[in-house]
Amino acid sequence: MLTKSKYLHFRRCPNEYWLRHNSPELFDSEITVQDTHLREQGYAVQKLVRQMGIFKLDPAFYTVEFERKFRTSDLYSEADVTVTNEQTGDMAIYEIKSSSKVKQEHLVDLAFQKAVAISLGLSVSKTCLITVNSDYVKNGELSPDELFTLTDVSGRVDELKIETADGIDQALEYLYSKPIPKLLDYCGDKLDCRFFQKHFPDMPNYNVFHVSRLGEKKLKELLTDEILDIRHIPADFALTGIQRKQVDAACSGEPFIDKDAIKAELARLEYPLHFLDYESFSYALPIFSGSRPYQQLVFQYSLHTIKEQGAECRHSAWLSRNDRNHPSLEIAQKLSEAMSECIGSVLVWHAQFERDRNEELASMFPEYAGLFDEINAKMFDLKTIFSNQHYVHPDFLGSASIKDVMPVLVPEHSYEALTIGDGTTAAIRWFHMATGRVDKDEARNIYEDLLKYCRLDTLAMVEIYEHLNNL
Repeated sequence: MLTKSKYLHFRRCPNEYWLRHNSPELFDSEITVQDTHLREQGYAVQKLVRQMGIFKLDPAFYTVEFERKFRTSDLYSEADVTVTNEQTGDMAIYEIKSSSKVKQEHLVDLAFQKAVAISLGLSVSKTCLITVNSDYVKNGELSPDELFTLTDVSGRVDELKIETADGIDQALEYLYSKPIPKLLDYCGDKLDCRFFQKHFPDMPNYNVFHVSRLGEKKLKELLTDEILDIRHIPADFALTGIQRKQVDAACSGEPFIDKDAIKAELARLEYPLHFLDYESFSYALPIFSGSRPYQQLVFQYSLHTIKEQGAECRHSAWLSRNDRNHPSLEIAQKLSEAMSECIGSVLVWHAQFERDRNEELASMFPEYAGLFDEINAKMFDLKTIFSNQHYVHPDFLGSASIKDVMPVLVPEHSYEALTIGDGTTAAIRWFHMATGRVDKDEARNIYEDLLKYCRLDTLAMVEIYEHLNNL
């Protein structure tokens, strides 16, 4: 049976859709922390949407149904909300999305639902999307009618009628085809595509997909010539200077290090050096007063400080437990205390994230605006030394992420040894702790794990800086 989720999967990647049907054992059935979180967030949004005024109708004239199911012999879909006019028989289908924008995939979703309903002889007069209003600011209790945006997309969905009918036929037929694997058949997930992985198991560990910012056209040129290994890219193949450095380092097996460029970058720094990292959480439904949907709320910082050359590195940190105070206000207060002395340079990794958080914190808490403005003015992005290819190591596999750089330059530390080892998991686990979704023992463990994770981010920057400084 072709369900809505399967149809959408077919639209994204026909080959992986085929593989999931014919070789389900290849797909890991384990549900990740992020999967569970997104599902729970969706349920929370749907629960609140049901309180909107548009669904509080006189039952004598309208029938409002939630999660109504449509099933034929080979098709199945479930509508978030349907409203049926009992006098005319006309039905409106409402799809609820946790997104803040109307996307093309949402229209495809509704077009499939409408097609299934019509095949059952139902009259669908209207199709609408309900999305999150990202401009909404929480002030007291949440107001569903203000928090969500209703968009009538009937016309745009109707334009997909023929395309949807053809797509449904193609999806049903594709399950019984035998797609021939081709190198150019990779989907948007590229190397994460299961179909691609199954049929090309010998793909080199360091391959042409890893070349930094290589456009689709050039990538397809290489794949057409069956060039997979990054080391096999011809010397006369047109690449940017940055890309050629990466390929040359891979071919030689030796790192490329532009010591002069690195020294020039580090010479801009002034003591005391502060190595700063934030952890933040965003949610579809604003949790705290003055916050918006999906606003990144900083709940933790880690700060390593070297006061002067040769001085011992000091560490300070703060992690909100959500004890009455606004978590981000706690961060502003504690960071202000930790950086009360002279601020020389503030080193971060991927500066745009910290810079945006500082601007938001300054806007939310004007009394600390001077601090956050100064931090932004004195910020240095350590990542740029690697993204600008001043330091290229074949074991980075073309990445400038601290998760890939640290194991190569500072192998004695590892994120893999941590219970929480990535930012997404850190944010979700903090949410579980801060909102009482776990018992006291687990909350205590999460608290300690978060401290270890964020501390490693700034400690890694310190040691990478020392490595570069000693070149």
